[in-house]
Amino acid sequence: MKAGLSNFLQSRFNLSLYLLFGWTVSRFIISFLVALYYFLNREEKKNIHAALDEALQGRHASLNSDKLKQDVFRGISSHYYEKLYMAFESPSNTHVFFDNAIDPSGIQKVRNALAGGKGVIIVTGHYGAIEYIPVLMAIHGLPVSMIAKFKTKTLKKQAFSMARQYGVNLIDAAERGSIVRCAIDELRKNRVIVTQCDEISEWRPSPYEALTFLGKRTGADRTITLLQKRTDAAIVFAVLKRASLNSYKLIVHDLAEMREMISDPQGLSHGAVVLKCLESYIYRDPAQWYEWKKYPQISGGAYAELEIRPAALLPVAA
Repeated sequence: MKAGLSNFLQSRFNLSLYLLFGWTVSRFIISFLVALYYFLNREEKKNIHAALDEALQGRHASLNSDKLKQDVFRGISSHYYEKLYMAFESPSNTHVFFDNAIDPSGIQKVRNALAGGKGVIIVTGHYGAIEYIPVLMAIHGLPVSMIAKFKTKTLKKQAFSMARQYGVNLIDAAERGSIVRCAIDELRKNRVIVTQCDEISEWRPSPYEALTFLGKRTGADRTITLLQKRTDAAIVFAVLKRASLNSYKLIVHDLAEMREMISDPQGLSHGAVVLKCLESYIYRDPAQWYEWKKYPQISGGAYAELEIRPAALLPVAA
């Protein structure tokens, strides 16, 4: 099977199944299709297992059991369910679902940051229910802009349609050219920008600042630091942690809290701080992160001469 998992799940035939049977049944359909995909793509599954073994060795008490790895693949399935639900469910039903399923208490920290008048950069990662975060912010009255990339034209068309209904300013990165310039323009309007710090293929590694991420040596990404310097926007870190497909909690940390969470934060750039904060969450609950396939892309060979900050001392998950 040459098509990636995302394209496979978004094929016309599979989309017709989700819409025909509804979202309750589609949870099981998507779970089955993900299992089928990895059955047919055993090498990709093997690589994910290898990434987990390398990144989490000595960090997670249940690594030697099969349960952790099973949970990671369940997390991947949950992510795609949330992605498709967000793109195709009606806004009225989504609003009801969010009210019942999500604890949004962390939003107050975003409101506090927005009161500064310089915009807010919400930094998250491919962790938990990332697809819900922009809409959750918009439902609670925050002016949200989201820069995104789309793997299929169908999903892009549907996403823009839904974004208009929710009041989210959705921007196609492929059409606007400079993502950084686009983000700066939105922040100067005192809007909330949602971005990810673990878009590995999009990193602009600094030649002057090195760190480790999940045990791999790399240069700190400069993008978030650059945005903050150009706009003086506030930075917050947010994840929507998934307890189940019916239960989520929004967790938000401001910059001061992030620096308290990691060891030896002095001198670290904003981009390095948020990445280490995400790392701490991944170590605590690896199944919430669904980018293990891209783990081998984290490379730091070019930064061998730079000083590496020590990794945060994190509790081992039970």
